[in-house]
Amino acid sequence: MNRLSHAARVSPAAATPPATRGRATIFAALAALSLLGSASATADVLSFDNLRPDIYESGQTLNTSSYNLLFLADPTTAAGGGVSGVGAILDGRVTSSCDIAACPQGATGNYLAILNDGGVNFSRADHQAFTLAGFDYSFIAPITGLPDMNWGQLQLSGTLSNGQVISTSLAFPGQGSDGNYYFRSASLLSSFSSQVFTGLTFNACIFNDTGVCSNSLDFPAFNQGQFALDNINISAVPEPSTYMLMLAGLGALGALSRRRAGKAAVNATVQGA
Repeated sequence: MNRLSHAARVSPAAATPPATRGRATIFAALAALSLLGSASATADVLSFDNLRPDIYESGQTLNTSSYNLLFLADPTTAAGGGVSGVGAILDGRVTSSCDIAACPQGATGNYLAILNDGGVNFSRADHQAFTLAGFDYSFIAPITGLPDMNWGQLQLSGTLSNGQVISTSLAFPGQGSDGNYYFRSASLLSSFSSQVFTGLTFNACIFNDTGVCSNSLDFPAFNQGQFALDNINISAVPEPSTYMLMLAGLGALGALSRRRAGKAAVNATVQGA
């Protein structure tokens, strides 16, 4: 009877060893940390299909998928403090989207067009940093019927967290056999795609008679620096403090688990005595 009575008094804590419960707590916390990390690393693909076709002036900001897109005036207009039409969301399935310019072919939905030597700056609405894995792009010729040649380049300038600016450029895709320009996936150097940015600017330059690709106040592009962007693969990067807080939380859970295990061991010793 005494043995049966003693067995009946075994608590759940004794049935599940404290060390095992402590490990389970830490494993659960690690799993939560892993889920948080994988969620933060999930890329956003900006396809612009959730937006209605519209036009934008320099100085306007468009918010989509947690990113702010600030439209930038051409250098001449910006120097004079003016405003110009530089941005548009166009539907690639509608041929009438472009009345004069030779808009690109191959888009299955909406895309972002930057016109009249303008540019666009990307930043996170929550002020987090981000990385750029890739995107589709094309040249927008000012008129149809131009010969197939390298008219200019797409230029990218990224601002790092320390304020440093790094840049790269890509040649625009040429024409297809039908004489139209088509979207092409960008091939970014790893030295650029591996960077973490707080801001990223896209604009275009056009080759002048001297062979210099320019779009500046001294060497304007005369409204020929135009391009299209689509399927921008971009990912938010949490601040280092976010990871530190999560690690601190794990440390606190571990310490709490050890204290509970120690108390349970003391109680078991007293009861056994």
